[in-house]
Amino acid sequence: MGIPSSQSVETMIRTLFLLFLTTVVSGCGFHLRGQVELASVMSAPWVTGQDPELVIDLRRGLRQSGVAPVKDSAAATVFIDLATVEYSRWVNAVDSKGIATGYTLQYNVIYRVVEPSGQVLVSNSQLSFSRDLIYQSTQLLQKKEEEKALKASMRDEIVGRIIRRLSSVALNIQSPAVGLVVPV
Repeated sequence: MGIPSSQSVETMIRTLFLLFLTTVVSGCGFHLRGQVELASVMSAPWVTGQDPELVIDLRRGLRQSGVAPVKDSAAATVFIDLATVEYSRWVNAVDSKGIATGYTLQYNVIYRVVEPSGQVLVSNSQLSFSRDLIYQSTQLLQKKEEEKALKASMRDEIVGRIIRRLSSVALNIQSPAVGLVVPV
């Protein structure tokens, strides 16, 4: 048996490193984005709101988290109400001719989560995201597409935050007495 070549040693080291990295990442509780575990109370949410795109994105995010949003509120285990959804855009920069060269895009959402019994799981919670858009009048079509992409990105962030909040609510429901000392 001969001495292994440097190429086979490098391959073996890479393989061992990837195996080690996979073990560490999976052992620390890492989950792919969108893979959040929700409690059974969240198993059949009814999502309602004023912004159809955000409602669709939230339903999609919930499905990715393993729950099945319902189409009939009577079948819901929990109601997620996007009570206020406001998208705004305002000028934040102008050139020497007074033409807008920059905008600030902002998404504000107030949502709440309520059980069919009326118990409030999440009272009115506000989320606010903003992005800046540099604008040139010669690039109108490209900037419209960029604005749509930024708006979609903000919706994705809102969905992610809501789902992470639902996850923490679910943990509180499953183990409400953690850390409490009950006198005997």
